[in-house]
Amino acid sequence: MINSSDSLLEQVQRDNDYYKSIIDNNSFYIINTDLLGNYAYMNPFFAKRFEIDPLVWIGQPSLNHILPEDHQLCIDTVTLLFQEPEKSQWVILRKPVRDQFLYTQWEFSLLFDKNEEPLEVLCIGHDITSQIIKQEELRALVDITSQQNKRLINFTYIVSHNVRSHVANILGIINLTELEDAEEQVVLWDMLKTSVGSLDATIHNLNEVISIQSQTNLSIKKIYIQKEIESILKSIENLVANADTSMVYNLNEEDYIETNPSYFESILLNLITNSLKYKSPDRPLQISISISICSDDIYTILTFKDNGVGIDLDKYQDQLFGMYKTFNGNSDAKGLGLFIIRAQIEALQGKIEAFSELGMSTTFKLSFKK
Repeated sequence: MINSSDSLLEQVQRDNDYYKSIIDNNSFYIINTDLLGNYAYMNPFFAKRFEIDPLVWIGQPSLNHILPEDHQLCIDTVTLLFQEPEKSQWVILRKPVRDQFLYTQWEFSLLFDKNEEPLEVLCIGHDITSQIIKQEELRALVDITSQQNKRLINFTYIVSHNVRSHVANILGIINLTELEDAEEQVVLWDMLKTSVGSLDATIHNLNEVISIQSQTNLSIKKIYIQKEIESILKSIENLVANADTSMVYNLNEEDYIETNPSYFESILLNLITNSLKYKSPDRPLQISISISICSDDIYTILTFKDNGVGIDLDKYQDQLFGMYKTFNGNSDAKGLGLFIIRAQIEALQGKIEAFSELGMSTTFKLSFKK
């Protein structure tokens, strides 16, 4: 005869095995820690995903599998759990795996013994990395759209102002031709041709800006910086020779940048020709180029410095990258170079900063997104 208590024990064991099988094979991360935060249990899915051996890690601090920057967040969540033991607490933590980290969302709950005293912390989590990446992409898209809207407003103002000015001038000349004699009309027609030519140049420049700002899928290639600069210098070697120019490379020949070749060439060409235009009459032109990586490893920074006449940034800081803005009275200046440079580097999700000492030097810090 089978003892009923033995039968009950067997049923309890079968139930335990059944539920343990569910937990062990669940696609959620399930871990228990003791009240000090040391691993007491981890299901196989968690151990396999994070490539850890339960036999080694049971009894070890669970914080060791959380990035140091998230330690306090985890501690604060557990503290809140003990302050409100009847409630679960939710937290998003980053978990390192190989050469990256995953975003994981966790529900922390207290487990109690038969005397209703806290026994362990139950942690059930799942991977939300894909959702976080999508959120970041959406946030980046919103930021880019916001920046494009600001540029569009500025661009609309520029188009309205510049085209209207040319049209008003042309209309004025046409009205005068109806009143003046034949000899004066010849002069007026020459003025009209000049105005129409200026309008055409303005439209061409605006089209170039539109082309830059409408590019969304720019090809990215590896560019060796010194080689690219030397190629640009060769294409304008007469200008460089006449300006008695020397280049100082604070970088190695193998230093490179990954960006769009056409934009990179245009940016450097504009910077170099600006340096030639605004060289000091008191000394030979010297241009120095250096490269570095920003502290957060997001940007490669190219620093371009010349010893030219400089710019009065106290006076012109807000206008520096404006369209048709000139600052040193150079008759050859059109006020497009810096505007186009900024448009191109922003199209590459980078940024540009300027530093200058009037009469001494100008430095441009170009940050290219890696």
